[in-house]
Amino acid sequence: MKRQDIFQQLVKLKNRMCGLMRLQVVLDLIMIFAFLRTVLSGDTVNLFGAVLTQNSAMIVTFLIAIIDLCFTQIRKNYRKVGRTLIGHLGGQLSEDEVMVIRQFERY
Repeated sequence: MKRQDIFQQLVKLKNRMCGLMRLQVVLDLIMIFAFLRTVLSGDTVNLFGAVLTQNSAMIVTFLIAIIDLCFTQIRKNYRKVGRTLIGHLGGQLSEDEVMVIRQFERY
């Protein structure tokens, strides 16, 4: 693989991680909303426009948490691949490459 191809893959991976991070923040907020709504209500819960029992609402909240954990594992794999790509860049790095690597490490 050429250096330019590796750099392009790293940029794409960084953008995917950024989007995934935003999605994960939204999912975290939904999970917190669902949990608080379930805990603070009585036997029936109006969750996302549906009337559920408290047990069913907790199951929905649990499933949202599982999805969030899956996204966490995807981000972990993206980081691993990104580190490998950064290792392949090696040598003298241009300013653009250094900037993208710093942005990548932030996610």
